[in-house]
Amino acid sequence: MTRELALIDDRLRAAAARLAAKGLMQPGDRLSQRIPERQTWIWLVLPAPGAAAPAPVHWAASAAGQRPELHERLYARRADVGAILESRPAWASRLGQLPEAMPALFDEQVRHLGLGVGQASERPGAPVPLDFYPGANALALADRVLCCGMGLERLLLNAELLEKCAKAFVLAQSSGRPLRRIPWLVRYIANRRLLRDEREAAACHGAGRRSVMQAGY
Repeated sequence: MTRELALIDDRLRAAAARLAAKGLMQPGDRLSQRIPERQTWIWLVLPAPGAAAPAPVHWAASAAGQRPELHERLYARRADVGAILESRPAWASRLGQLPEAMPALFDEQVRHLGLGVGQASERPGAPVPLDFYPGANALALADRVLCCGMGLERLLLNAELLEKCAKAFVLAQSSGRPLRRIPWLVRYIANRRLLRDEREAAACHGAGRRSVMQAGY
């Protein structure tokens, strides 16, 4: 393996370690990253604590028949997505069990995660429907959640943001009190900026380049 490929692998392992340290990734959860300059993507499964060897990083180009189905479908469907986390964090993993989907509660949520967190039912033997809101970056499944980002660093921030918002929503749901939504104009402006960034990310990926994370709001 060349040094370049080894660095790519190490960065994915470091991202998984950061997520695990914050409780956002559990053993058996999957993390993947698009590598547009090589027209492929990679993934790993978080090992159990104290594993004798670091998590192996799999390259999709050389792992036919073993690729995580949800990740493969999502990369094919969303050209803007540069990294995906399929995990079971404490709060976000409960979203798929609630009677209603999590709406837009915070402006930061709309800016980076989209207008809401969709819910997708899972039926035995059937593909999971990818019922994302347009341009959204989170989807609640029965016992886990999919979180996306335009790149690996953006994904790490999105995963932290999703867990924070999910905690607030789950606790508010359990209180039985009505939820206050942010004004429509704030939702419109924040979501428009997200969609603009995603179009730029899709163009970068299509040209074989990594997307650059936007620093401003």
